[in-house]
Amino acid sequence: MDSRTQRYFEDIQLKHFGRLFGRLVRVRLFLSLLLLLSAVCVAVIDGAPWRCVFMCVVGVAAFTYFFHEFRRFQRDGVDARSVPLNLWMGQIILTSIIVGTGGIASPVLPAALPLGFLSSLAAAPRDRSRLLMAQLSTLTAVSFVQISGLVQGLPLWFLGAPSPVLLVAGALVTAIMLCVCSAAGGAIRATFDNMLSEALASRDELLATHRSYAGALEAMSGEIAHELKNPLATVKGLTQLMAREAGRAQPAERLQVLSGEVVRMQGILEEFLNFTRPLVPLTVSPVDLGALCDEALVLHEGLAASHRVRLERKGSEGVEAVCDSRKVKQVLMNLLHNAIEACPAGGRVTVEVRALSVGEARVSVRDSGPGLASELEARVFDAGVTTKARGSGLGLTVARALARQHGGDVTLANAVGGGCEAALTLPRELPAEILRPQHGVANVG
Repeated sequence: MDSRTQRYFEDIQLKHFGRLFGRLVRVRLFLSLLLLLSAVCVAVIDGAPWRCVFMCVVGVAAFTYFFHEFRRFQRDGVDARSVPLNLWMGQIILTSIIVGTGGIASPVLPAALPLGFLSSLAAAPRDRSRLLMAQLSTLTAVSFVQISGLVQGLPLWFLGAPSPVLLVAGALVTAIMLCVCSAAGGAIRATFDNMLSEALASRDELLATHRSYAGALEAMSGEIAHELKNPLATVKGLTQLMAREAGRAQPAERLQVLSGEVVRMQGILEEFLNFTRPLVPLTVSPVDLGALCDEALVLHEGLAASHRVRLERKGSEGVEAVCDSRKVKQVLMNLLHNAIEACPAGGRVTVEVRALSVGEARVSVRDSGPGLASELEARVFDAGVTTKARGSGLGLTVARALARQHGGDVTLANAVGGGCEAALTLPRELPAEILRPQHGVANVG
């Protein structure tokens, strides 16, 4: 977590714990009034002079501090430094009340448990440990003083004088419950922190993806502008020439060049639009991958013949995968097209289908071309990266996104013995959770 995210994390923590702290401030002010009333009652009922003075001092001090914190909270809100101070002051005041109302036999002793829980919930791990140790140390000291009889008047006379065994048992039970409350509060705080950290990590990941996508779009916009500039100039020049020669017979080659440049621009724009649309949901069914490869090979026979490249199909028969046949066919068409264009005249493109032992199917397309340059191996799937003179650099980006939507992948690497091998891997059974529509690439129907 970087420093900026850490600050944001702490701000969210402070905001939400501040709301809890605000409620506690209001409740605590009301309780301090009850404390003053109880101090008067204890003084009247017990009659011990020290207890009367002690409880009055504690009551006035508690009300003064709580009222000051209430006004400060209304004026300034909560800050990171005020929370630990308030927790420690609350602990000191509660301990004083317990001592003044009977020690281990005090009827106020159970109030230490919710205070311990709230302290562990609101405090940082280091402060949480210190508060727990302070509570246990205070409990031990009060128990020792009370059992040894060093302070006369503990417990209250009207509660009687419980046996030392009962006092020890009460102290032990209270200590155990304090540890349980502290652990529970710490666990809830850790859960909240983990949920918040995961949410911020997901946000950062989405922002990084968005920045990467925006950067790719920006780069591609420049590439598209550059790619369209030359054919547009050609189209403009030809149309001006043809306009000047209107009425004359137009050479067929001019119209052919004009048509070719328009088709080229259309292809560039279609690939760019495919990249910027969201992925649409899958329409899945059992598909024979061998038959799908045969269809793609038939559609590429003309291109292969024009490049004088031989097409060959190998592999197992009856290899099925649950997938969207249109999208998988689109991936295969792209890989075949690239392989044919990468082959020299007289070369060969081999398509192999086989089932893997891990519940996956694999379609590999291997060419006999020169292979990938070392500087392109790590960037070949990045948008805009291409080795073609007239390529947009989006075909493989779209192909990999479509494969990953199925829970598979597309890889491209130099093959042993020369050439390049593109591999499409698909699960034989579609994962339970079909990927939701994402932005960045699109389906081409």
